[in-house]
Amino acid sequence: MLHLVKKGKLSARKLNRAHILLQAADGATDDAIATALHVGRATVERIRRRFVEGNLEGALNEKQRPGARRKLDGKQEAFLIATACSTPPKGRDH
Repeated sequence: MLHLVKKGKLSARKLNRAHILLQAADGATDDAIATALHVGRATVERIRRRFVEGNLEGALNEKQRPGARRKLDGKQEAFLIATACSTPPKGRDH
């Protein structure tokens, strides 16, 4: 895991989670880790629990989020794109 911390391009969240796990492996308490990394104790507990219940990848990475529902269906989206890409009517700039 130390190679993750030394890599050049990692998200800040992933890097912070790696630091949490490294300090936990060194025997630091949840309170000490939270204070050192300026995160809440609940964050430290959650990351440690995800590591114990799952694995390293599960602790470092975020789960997929469902996202918002689509506002347009395929036909409506095609119409919108066609309208936006077509030439404007006479007397209009857009």
